[in-house]
Amino acid sequence: MFKTTLVCGALLTPFTVMSANNPEHASIANTYIESFNELAIAPDDIYPVIESLAKHDNIKVELLGNSYEQRPIYAITLGNGPTKVLMWSQMHGDENTATKALFDFLSFTLDNNQAQWRQTWQDKVTVKIIPMLNPDGAAKQTRRNAQGIDINRDAKALNTPEGKILMQVAKDFEADFAFNLHDQNAYYGVGQTAKPATISVLAPAYNHARDINTSRGDAMRLIAHLSTSINQHIPGHLAKYDDSYSYRSFGDTFSEMGMRTILIESGAHFNDPKRDVARRLNRIMYKEVIDSIVAKSWQTAEIAVYDAIPFNTKDAFVDVLIKNVTVRGPYGNYQTDLAIKDEGIFARVNELGDVASVRTGFQELDAQGLFYQPPLPLDSQASTELTQQQFTEALKQGQGCTESLTPRVKSANKYPVLPCPKQAFPYRHQSAAFLLSDDKGQVHYGIFGTDVARVSTN
Repeated sequence: MFKTTLVCGALLTPFTVMSANNPEHASIANTYIESFNELAIAPDDIYPVIESLAKHDNIKVELLGNSYEQRPIYAITLGNGPTKVLMWSQMHGDENTATKALFDFLSFTLDNNQAQWRQTWQDKVTVKIIPMLNPDGAAKQTRRNAQGIDINRDAKALNTPEGKILMQVAKDFEADFAFNLHDQNAYYGVGQTAKPATISVLAPAYNHARDINTSRGDAMRLIAHLSTSINQHIPGHLAKYDDSYSYRSFGDTFSEMGMRTILIESGAHFNDPKRDVARRLNRIMYKEVIDSIVAKSWQTAEIAVYDAIPFNTKDAFVDVLIKNVTVRGPYGNYQTDLAIKDEGIFARVNELGDVASVRTGFQELDAQGLFYQPPLPLDSQASTELTQQQFTEALKQGQGCTESLTPRVKSANKYPVLPCPKQAFPYRHQSAAFLLSDDKGQVHYGIFGTDVARVSTN
């Protein structure tokens, strides 16, 4: 892996770019900003980068206005060609992936080694990027803005300053292509394939009939073209978002206004808690958008290819799926699956019964022959200070939870200490803190949130 500090003309930017092998042959797939390595990204993370980018000769940075809490909202523009591409990200403050990917794309584009590539399109395409439309929500990692309004349901009323800014930019810029960049729920699957929907796409409808006019048909063709690249990198992980008409949403509204509008939703992938796979695919797509516009190659793609993309399947995945566990119930033993989701303050049992026939776990464990065992509470004074060895010994003694009301107290090992379940058999919405033992009471596994701890039986 080649590591360099990105030099933009005479400017030394305050972020480090990672790229593979020789920097002269670095690909967009392997170029990323190393400092943006956390799941969340906040306004204070991007403002220094934008300030540095503003000094670059090949870029224009403009202050579009301020959020409700008076945080600045910026646009970054590259190129000066007649075909105009608008991209905006993080209109939902807790949807971070595309923002990181956009800065990855900018770092790649502005690298001195990409000067020849820039020359192929800068007089043909203008790209305007709003990397963080909802900085107030991003600062708090909340979907809605500081007014409590979902900006993506404000396209008609325009009650939010952020929504007004986006609408004004779209009108003034007169975008030919509009890219609405989001993160989607981690639990979406691709059709009935038992594969997570790592990328979902949509050419939004402009009416309830979901008619296809020229601009929507063009958006479908561009998506069909992009799908080839996506499937080359992660075959079978591309899905299509629900295309029901949403009157208040910006994507559907821009489609009404005649823009070729493309929704890209970044989703989960196996062993990828920070959505780095979706981030990589996003930046690959951004470059391919420009290349295909210049080459006009997207125009030959078939709408039938778009139609063939499977729809998202809701709740196809859970974080952890424990199959075939036996429960010693108060009126007799029974067998069940246990599905765990981490959607709130701490992970909980989301569903019991026949789960495995309809859902897939990002982690799965077949507990055939093992019994559900509620853990005993750890010593209250030591539970936050246990070493890995101490914690393992506690598991063997049947301990593994806390009676404290404070969730996710971290022990000295990687596993969270969660509240103890309130009854001896599993129930929906209980804390995901339990043990799996054999018929002799020997503990084989500890389940703590989305972590599965194997206990040595030697």
